[in-house]
Amino acid sequence: MDSLHQDVLRELGILQLELQTQGLWSDLAPSEDALLSAEPFCADTMSLGEWLQWIFIPRLSYLAENGENMPNKSGILPMAEEAFKDLEGTVKGLLASISRMDALLTA
Repeated sequence: MDSLHQDVLRELGILQLELQTQGLWSDLAPSEDALLSAEPFCADTMSLGEWLQWIFIPRLSYLAENGENMPNKSGILPMAEEAFKDLEGTVKGLLASISRMDALLTA
C-alpha cells in the first residue's frame, strides 16, 4: 500500500471521528432509494453528513484498502462549509479534515 492510500485511510478515520464528535454519525442507514440518487453528494436524498458516512467514506476506504486508483480531484470543502455553518459548537476540526482530504485527492 503506497503512502497516498495510507494517508487517505488515516484521514478517513479522522473524518469519521469528527463526524461522530459533531453528532453527525448515525447507526441508521439511509434507504436504498436515497443511496441511488444521481445528484452530486446525493443532495436531494440525504444530508452531507450522511453522504460522507454512507457513500464517501466507504467508497474511499474500499479504494484505499484495495490499492485502487484514487479520484484525482475533490472539492467537498465549499459544500461542507455551507452544509455545516449552522452547527452548534466548533466545526473547525471537521472542516480541516475535509480540507486535508480535498488536498490529498487533488492531483
